[in-house]
Amino acid sequence: MAIILDIILLCIIIYVGAYIGLSFVSMSLLMKLLCSGLITFVAVSLIRFAYSKLNGKEIKYRKFITYLIWQGEDYAKELLAQLCLESQKPFEDRGEYLLIDGAAVFLWTKYGNLSADTMVKFYRTCKKDGITKAYVLTTNGDKKVLAFVKSFGDVILMFSTFKPIYKKLKSQNSLPEDVKIKIPAKEMFFLVLQTAFNRKNGFRFIGVSALLLAISFVTPFKNYYVALASVNLALSLGCLISGFIKK
Repeated sequence: MAIILDIILLCIIIYVGAYIGLSFVSMSLLMKLLCSGLITFVAVSLIRFAYSKLNGKEIKYRKFITYLIWQGEDYAKELLAQLCLESQKPFEDRGEYLLIDGAAVFLWTKYGNLSADTMVKFYRTCKKDGITKAYVLTTNGDKKVLAFVKSFGDVILMFSTFKPIYKKLKSQNSLPEDVKIKIPAKEMFFLVLQTAFNRKNGFRFIGVSALLLAISFVTPFKNYYVALASVNLALSLGCLISGFIKK
């Protein structure tokens, strides 16, 4: 879902840039808005095309992750069991986690971020079972999370994506034949809303709104920046409402 937010941000940046550039051209406001939209559509399409050509493997990995999330945790366990069998590594399914070669492996096959409570629970389980090394495989590629290697003295937690598993399956030609899952438009829409309208993004929208309002005092395009600030403020309100609904 991060790619969707990146595309939205890219569209906003290109649209604003196009509108500022067209402000020096003599034409009506409506034409400027329409032309800015057309320029944004063409530019984003070209960037997406170029990116897909240069990063074909990465896009295939994203499709694999989508497939993995929709199949669920049990399917991920089957893949790891298959790899452990081939490499002759001890494998045990303990329900909450996997025990592979003496290390605990926790699987997070969801779109959302890992919660602190989930990690604390996993840590306590490892400590109770006498496990000193634990891995967390997550489908969420948050760089801050993946860089986290924490030793609590008795348990070392290390984070990784499923990319090593993907590369191993690909090298063995064992990837699922159909990873191009067609997600229903309605479900995709609500999925995007759930990802975009969370508390963290709410603070981001407020920050952007404040920045745009500040810029509006020093730019000749005051009304335009005020309008964009109002949009971000409305989005932050949407995040707040979404948070109450989830509760």
